[in-house]
Amino acid sequence: MSATILIVDDESHIRHLTARMLAMAGYQVIEAASGPEALRLIEESKPDVITCDIDMPGMDGFEVLKAIKSRPSTADTPVIMLTGIGQRKDAVQATELGASDYMTKPFGSTNLIETIERQLAARQEANE
Repeated sequence: MSATILIVDDESHIRHLTARMLAMAGYQVIEAASGPEALRLIEESKPDVITCDIDMPGMDGFEVLKAIKSRPSTADTPVIMLTGIGQRKDAVQATELGASDYMTKPFGSTNLIETIERQLAARQEANE
């Protein structure tokens, strides 16, 4: 069974492009356009890895990350934070809040898939 990846991004074209890249790589993909929608889908679907944009209206990616890491049922789910900003302080804050990795947009499919595979391998190793 392939891993399930949740993509959280308010920009539909980014979300759909990322979903297509991941589906072509054999992953099952779920999409959320907002933080509240993501938190609902996480509880329903239990994704193996989450990619989350930082700059979103309403509930930003840092708030989503805090909520994920504060719940016992999702605290160990790897979260890869994505941003177009590329500022060092965002990477530091994401790491301090429990992000598993951090990527700057635009990113290539190979880089994203390698990052996801690394997170899946680390999660499997931790569960053994």
